[in-house]
Amino acid sequence: MAKIDRHTFQTRTRHMSADLKQKINSGAYSPGEYLPSELALTELYKLSKNSVRYVLDELVQEGLIIKIPRVGTQVAKSIAKETIRFGVYPSLYKEAGMEELIKRFHEKHPYIHVETIELPYVSSDSIANLIRLGIVDVLTVNLQDMYQFKERNSLDLFAGQDRRDNIYPFLTPYFEKEPGVLAAQPFVYSPVILCYNKEHLKEKRLGEPNSSWSWDELATLLRELKAPHRYSIAFQLFSMNRWPIFWMQNEDDPAPADSNPSQYGASMPIEGLRWLRDLVTEEGIFPLALAQGEFEAEKLFKEQKVSVMLTTYYMLNELKNADFSFDIAQLPHFKNDKTLLLSTGIALSAESGHKEPAACFVNYLTSDEAQSYIRQNTYSLPASRYITETVSVDIKNKPSRLELHRDYSSKYTTYRDLSISIQTLIRFEESLKQYMSYLTDEEGLAEVLLPARSLHL
Repeated sequence: MAKIDRHTFQTRTRHMSADLKQKINSGAYSPGEYLPSELALTELYKLSKNSVRYVLDELVQEGLIIKIPRVGTQVAKSIAKETIRFGVYPSLYKEAGMEELIKRFHEKHPYIHVETIELPYVSSDSIANLIRLGIVDVLTVNLQDMYQFKERNSLDLFAGQDRRDNIYPFLTPYFEKEPGVLAAQPFVYSPVILCYNKEHLKEKRLGEPNSSWSWDELATLLRELKAPHRYSIAFQLFSMNRWPIFWMQNEDDPAPADSNPSQYGASMPIEGLRWLRDLVTEEGIFPLALAQGEFEAEKLFKEQKVSVMLTTYYMLNELKNADFSFDIAQLPHFKNDKTLLLSTGIALSAESGHKEPAACFVNYLTSDEAQSYIRQNTYSLPASRYITETVSVDIKNKPSRLELHRDYSSKYTTYRDLSISIQTLIRFEESLKQYMSYLTDEEGLAEVLLPARSLHL
């Protein structure tokens, strides 16, 4: 057989491997039955003998077949599947193509079954209970929950994992259990970004946002974007993944990254929150009654009922089938041009009774194969630096500025950089709702915070 190029080799060997696995798993080739001869397989899959042997050796390593010298290749006797329970945030099915990743893992490891359990958001206590009771073996954990585990000295619930060289170095410190040891492997990440409807801007003959814009300049654009039956901007106002930006961008002296939040009091730069309240309560700018729930802003944007939104690479997945042109930009700035970094890692339960297959699943989700699938088929950013920077997104009508994250990483900040704890931030949200409704003032906001520092008015 003539020598084939590398791409054809990879395509055909992947096909042969997947086809044989499917036939073995479905029972088309039953345990103890012999596969066709190597010569027959070369003709069937249009591969050389060496390539056929390469695939068969992989299946031997996975325990699916046994090579018997001078006899043939036999399907291995059935082995009982080992089940691992995977706690997963529901949004990851769309943000990372989790259903497909689990399916591919099953194909590669047919004797490990992944059973999914839905994890709640903003409820680290509930997640901790699932770990302590041995209900989950592997779980997703975002930065918000990770910080709560850290604040409560509960990182011992996670089995330690080694740092990996292929992961973006700015992500790993946020998931550290102790120096050099991770509580979770970074999986996907995203900064908060600006997204805008290009057609609405053209309609009004307005320029597109850029990295040097201030929030006041954006406010001017938003007023010009007003139109009947359409609002100018929307985002989930009381989400901890949105409103803290207006705090962070006005903070002069954030707490050190390795500090304990409980050592710091309430240093609250109010200017950004005051600016935000004035904007969202201005007539025709912000749909206060609609943009509160999860995905609401993206739904309104997709329906072209708002022109601009604060969003993430994760949430851009809601716009895959949008029938209009849109693009993204860095956030405008106040005193600084920071943006909030979001990330989700994959953790191993220290209480798991299935640590080996659970670790196998973690290794797969952070492998080049899984990270490449995420990169090609979603807008989410894989934690693997090499994959994110070398593999192209394969989505039609993708934004032209999609790769702005490459030059944006120096602007990333997280909840850890604020001078208060996550629990205080959660309590603060309730007072923020009253503040945005003019039912309390800045002093009312400050009462929720730790008293050690004075309020910056």
